[in-house]
Amino acid sequence: MDANDTMKTTRRTFLQLAAGVAALGAGGLGMPLSALAEDSVLKGKNLAYIAFGLQYEYQVTLVDHVKKLAAEKGMNISVYDGKGDPSTQTTQLLDVVSKQPDIILLNPVDAKLLQGGVRKANESKIPLFMLENLPPEGDWIAYNTFDDVAGGAAAADAVAKLTNGKGLVLEVRGAIGSGQSEKRYKGFHDQMAAKYPDIKIETLKAEWTADNAQTLTVDAFTRDPNVAAIWAHNDEMIRGVVSALRQIDRLKLAGEEGHVPVIGFDGTPLGLQRIREGTQDADVGQNPFSMGSSIIGEMENHFANKPVNRETLIQPVMIWKENVDSKENWGNMVK
Repeated sequence: MDANDTMKTTRRTFLQLAAGVAALGAGGLGMPLSALAEDSVLKGKNLAYIAFGLQYEYQVTLVDHVKKLAAEKGMNISVYDGKGDPSTQTTQLLDVVSKQPDIILLNPVDAKLLQGGVRKANESKIPLFMLENLPPEGDWIAYNTFDDVAGGAAAADAVAKLTNGKGLVLEVRGAIGSGQSEKRYKGFHDQMAAKYPDIKIETLKAEWTADNAQTLTVDAFTRDPNVAAIWAHNDEMIRGVVSALRQIDRLKLAGEEGHVPVIGFDGTPLGLQRIREGTQDADVGQNPFSMGSSIIGEMENHFANKPVNRETLIQPVMIWKENVDSKENWGNMVK
């Protein structure tokens, strides 16, 4: 198999890989960072990373990990904050292409709206690596993402477990047009339709933000106070959900009478803390350390003319109170 062959890989969590990278970063195996950089084919390469948005804790952790790995490999990295806004990312991508970096790493908010910039990168023959969302057209070297469909299905199973498979459930959705949101929605609704016909879903379009989630959750309870559970597409929106429950005097801890089960998505430190406190029942965990380590590894493979895993799917891990303190939860790895 030559370097141009493409292989689709499904990996469970990459936790061992992430732990290994952390050990190397701390000087593990007796190898100084200077030696790692000296041996890397990425040394001296200029990497432009257009991030999804640095207002999200998961994304900040992902960006910080990529920056750390890039430094260890001797790369020069420039990070652009996409601010969760496709228009901002469109401008950033065209600007980045004009600067002709050696590599572009792109995590689109709405990949369909970035096709022009992707086309420009392709015309300039700049190797393009993708995270989380893919454009409908264009060429890219490697794509690394979380299995959002499986994550949505896992959330459906968690909701059913907490509601005994019946009742009204609020789904607090991310942005329409976002690949992550669309896949999480699909996984959740498909699983519900297939296994839990007695659960009714009301979808709230909160656009990833806590403020929107708070307002929409209050409105939903005003329409129908008999809500059996709430699931949100990210942990950031759970902040708004909890604030809404407090605002309408419905915030009860897990185990207390009147508690409304809440399920998040990401596995952030704040999400884990809410599980410990009892204001959140579960979380669908996705690992930014795994994602960052994997995509940098594919960059090395590409420039070393080794086979590249063209698509990598990282699988979800359900987090409950019973395993919230596990060292394998990425939210426990962040200080």
